[in-house]
Amino acid sequence: MHPSARRDLGAPRLLPFALAAVLLGLLPVPAPALDFPPLRSEGAPFFTADLAISLDRGQQPGVSVSLTLPYISLEWLRFMASGSERFGAGVEFSIIFEGKKDLGQKGDVWERRFVVASVGESRAVGAVVADKRVFALAPGRYQIRITATDLNSKARSMVSQRLDVPDYTKMPVGFSDLELGVVDSSGSFRPVPTRLFGVESGRIGARASLFDRRAGDWPRTYSFLYRIRGEMGDAVVSGSQDVTLAASGDSVLLRPAMTDLFLGSYVFEVELAEGKSHWRVERQFEVEQSGPPRGREFIRMLEPLAYIVTPQEIDWLKSLPAEQQAAGWDEVWRRRDPTPDTQKNEMQLEFFRRVRYAERHFQGFAPGWRSDMGRVYIKFGPPDQIETRPASLTSPQLEIWYYNQPYRRLVFGDREGFGRYTLLNPSAE
Repeated sequence: MHPSARRDLGAPRLLPFALAAVLLGLLPVPAPALDFPPLRSEGAPFFTADLAISLDRGQQPGVSVSLTLPYISLEWLRFMASGSERFGAGVEFSIIFEGKKDLGQKGDVWERRFVVASVGESRAVGAVVADKRVFALAPGRYQIRITATDLNSKARSMVSQRLDVPDYTKMPVGFSDLELGVVDSSGSFRPVPTRLFGVESGRIGARASLFDRRAGDWPRTYSFLYRIRGEMGDAVVSGSQDVTLAASGDSVLLRPAMTDLFLGSYVFEVELAEGKSHWRVERQFEVEQSGPPRGREFIRMLEPLAYIVTPQEIDWLKSLPAEQQAAGWDEVWRRRDPTPDTQKNEMQLEFFRRVRYAERHFQGFAPGWRSDMGRVYIKFGPPDQIETRPASLTSPQLEIWYYNQPYRRLVFGDREGFGRYTLLNPSAE
C-alpha cells in the first residue's frame, strides 16, 4: 500500500460490499445492483445518504433515499424568543435523478429548520436531522446528486452515485433491497440509515418489500433464510424465519435470534426460494461500538489492549474464567473512563476505533494492529504530521510520523518494497 493511501489517519473508512440480487433458474436474470456503502459528504455540512431499491404497493420500482445529518454539522445562530434565549439552524436538501435517454430528470428540494433551547442541545451526541424520500423511477440507469446546504453558513456539500433501477416486471417473486435498523421489544422497527450500529446491534433487523405476481389466494407464508457474515465471510449468525403476508407488496421484517456483535464489518444476507425463483439480497453494515468481547474475541483483543494497559492487568484478565471475563474487561476500562457519570466511555470507544483503523489500513504478516504502524497508532493515535521520503540506492522508502505533545519522531521503512513498514527507531517509541 502506498503511503499516500493512508493520509486519512484520523478517520475510519468503510469497506465496499456487492449487493447480489439475482433471480436464478429458467427465468430472466436482472442486472445486478451494487450495495454501495452509505454515501458520506467530504465537507460541511457533513451528512450521510443511504440508497436502496424500493417497491410501492403496485410492485413498481423506485429508490428510497435516507438522509442523516448531525446537528453539530450545522451553524446555529442565537436569538431571543419570548424573553428566552434560543438557537436556530436550518438545512436545504436537494435530490436530483438524471436518467439516460428518455428517462428524463426527477427530484425534490426541501428545507428543514430547527430551534433548541441551549448550545448543549445543538451539540448533543445522537442529535441528528433524519429524513427520507422515495422516488418512483422507471427501470434504467441514473446519476443521482444529493446536496445539503446550511441555511445559516451557506456551506454546501454534495455526494453523487450512479445506480441502475432493475426491471421487475418479468419476475414472479422477489423483494426489494434491505433496509437495516433495530427492532425494539414491542416489535417496532427503527431504520438506521448510516448502517453504523452500537451496543444495540443485538437487536438488528432487516425490512424489505416482497412482490409475488403468481395467481392464487392470499394470505401466503414464505420461509426466509438469513445469515450475518463477518469480514472473513464466515456466518456468525444464521437461521430461518417464516413470514405470513396479506398481499403482494407488504413489508417483511426479519429479526435474527442472536447475541451482540463485536466490532467489525458485517453483511446481512437474506434468501428466499419459491419454486424456480431464488432471490438473494445482501446489505453491508458496521458495528462501531459493542459490549465486552467474549470467547475468542476476548483472547484476541488482549493483544492490542496490552499496548495501552499494564502487564499486570493483562495477566489478571488472562487468569479470569470465562464467566468473569466480561466483568474484568469492564473493570479495566472503568478505571480509565474520563467521564464516569455518562453512559459512554470515550477512551474505550477511541481504543476500539484505533484498533479497527489499524486492522484495515496497515499491512503486515498478521492483522494490521500487530504491525509496527498499527501498534504505534493504537498507542498514540493519528500523527500530527506525516513526511514521506522515496527510496534511494541506500535507503528504503520512508514514512515519518511526528507527534507534538509530547514530541516524537517515528521513522518507518518499507524494506521489502511491499508496503509492510517496520519501525526503524524503536527507542523513540
